[in-house]
Amino acid sequence: MKYLCLCYYDTGAFAGLTANAQQATGEACQPHDTALKATGQLFAQGSMSLPESWVYFVLKDGKPVLSKGPYLSGNRQARAFLLIEAAQRVASRHAAANFGEHLGFAVEVRACEMFETFG
Repeated sequence: MKYLCLCYYDTGAFAGLTANAQQATGEACQPHDTALKATGQLFAQGSMSLPESWVYFVLKDGKPVLSKGPYLSGNRQARAFLLIEAAQRVASRHAAANFGEHLGFAVEVRACEMFETFG
């Protein structure tokens, strides 16, 4: 089974960091990323843009309507994702599960009920 892991952070706390502190945060995450990759059960990972650039579609009068911003509002937003094969044990190695408590880091694990690859 595949699992989608969403990695969250507190947008306000992160925005309050200096550029040097943001860089140091990324560097502190590297050993955890290396450990995660070493499991052999990481299929994909990526970072997402800032929430201010997100858009979503909702159905209105039978047509999809584009809206700006995150679909769900709040100061904790998903900023990265992982696609893994083994759930909690592997997800617990991600940096967001081991570092950044002061930034509200967290990892949410969701089982993929259906998974297909294309191309």
